[in-house]
Amino acid sequence: MSRIIPIVVLCLVTMGHAQRRGILPGASDPHQPRASQHATSAVAAPPAVIIQARNVASELGGDVAVIKMNGLCPAGGAKDQPACATTVTKDQFEDVLSAVSLGGQVFSPAAVRNVADDYVQNLILADAAEKAGMEKDPRIEELLRIVRVRTLAEAYRRKMEEKYRNPSKEEIEKYYQDNIARYESVRAERLMIPKFHPRWPKDVTGEFQKKAAVVAAEIRERAAAGEPFDRLQNDAFLKLGITPPSMVPETGLRRRATFPAEVGNEIFALKPGEVSHVESESGGYVVYRLIDKPTASLDQMKGEIVRELYQQKMELAVKGTLHAVKTEFNNQYFAPPSTPRALPVEGKTPAPGTGKRRMQPSHSVKLPPVAEKPAAQASKTDKH
Repeated sequence: MSRIIPIVVLCLVTMGHAQRRGILPGASDPHQPRASQHATSAVAAPPAVIIQARNVASELGGDVAVIKMNGLCPAGGAKDQPACATTVTKDQFEDVLSAVSLGGQVFSPAAVRNVADDYVQNLILADAAEKAGMEKDPRIEELLRIVRVRTLAEAYRRKMEEKYRNPSKEEIEKYYQDNIARYESVRAERLMIPKFHPRWPKDVTGEFQKKAAVVAAEIRERAAAGEPFDRLQNDAFLKLGITPPSMVPETGLRRRATFPAEVGNEIFALKPGEVSHVESESGGYVVYRLIDKPTASLDQMKGEIVRELYQQKMELAVKGTLHAVKTEFNNQYFAPPSTPRALPVEGKTPAPGTGKRRMQPSHSVKLPPVAEKPAAQASKTDKH
């Protein structure tokens, strides 16, 4: 047990040192045993050297000594023998590597050597501390207890991560079907009529804004009849005495959540070629004409779904466990927290290849006029 203490401390210290040096790339499989903890690539050594070192290491037997500390007596032996030595076999050292890589790191050859150097130094200094009786110091005993608690807490988080990181195919498909509306996008032309004249933005009379509202209503009726947005945009600006823009921008592909709730609901209810009511936004009056409404496929959304399922399950597991215990702090002793602390749930890094699709602005796309509606339905649609 006297040798276990420095190993536990080493796990915490070495992980911090190595991560700061940038030599612990993420593991593709944290369950790999012993020798496979050696990385297949590294940033510090040429590929040929890495391959050679890995091949040589893999050929060694598990009982071959890989570290020998002359002058350090083994646990349980006499402490005053200058000729005694402590050896660490390949299997024993790779057990240390496995413990240090609790988070699933894969070690480059340089990282393996750094772990070995730290391990040796900690063993020697821990032996000196034991000889000095420091392990019986109440403060050291309390520190070891804290190290144990922190290590177990981190191990629990890692275990939950491993458990929830890869949801089943059935879970992913069900989540996709249950949330299919979230994966719809719209692409629409967007015609904007400014509420304020660019030369006189502070219109205290409000006359320009009233005129802009009248023009917007007129333009919207012409848009519903099928006129192209570039012409309408040009006419609207000229009526207001403003130089028109050179193009009518598209929205690009946008999900429902990127619009204000009422605007999004209306736009997503449109059919291709239909136009929205006049929407009042902060800078002006806006009219949308739907171009298309594609739904992202399951393959396209898989990364996002996996991430969301993982986050939800981690919150239930970790936050649920934390919230099950009602903690009270004595405010006469503790100062109140300056800001609420986030609960320690990981997994917020976006999965590779799940970036949002974007469309560049373009000129107006002419669409065929919308078929006329029955009078009752038309009056309901055009109430604005």
